[in-house]
Amino acid sequence: MILQKLTRAAAVVAALAAVGAGVSFAAPQSASAAAQTSRSAMATWGGATVEAQADNNPGSGAASWIWGADYRSGDSEGALVHVDYVDGSSESRGPIFNGSSSANLSKDIRRFQVCFYTTSGLYYHNCSAWTYM
Repeated sequence: MILQKLTRAAAVVAALAAVGAGVSFAAPQSASAAAQTSRSAMATWGGATVEAQADNNPGSGAASWIWGADYRSGDSEGALVHVDYVDGSSESRGPIFNGSSSANLSKDIRRFQVCFYTTSGLYYHNCSAWTYM
């Protein structure tokens, strides 16, 4: 009789622990997914890579933040970041050659992309897909 009560109590405790573990496991995942405000974009061409990152909640007091990078130095290719804002306006940031650059922005970003920019023809090409925030 005592063994049956102990077995039943152990089963109840195990069931509650399993439910509790599931709840505590699910809550942090959904909270972290909702808190994610940054995205990145990358493009490659001819052995070179350019990259951009944006954040609509950078923690610096600015509405948003943008960063761009050109990873191959010594050539005529650089990075150019196109930014579309939630208010419908847009701008290009760069060009960035042989390094990286960042800026705090006064508006929230709707979408952005990074492209290769060449000084030889003063045009951009081989852009990443648009990344939506």
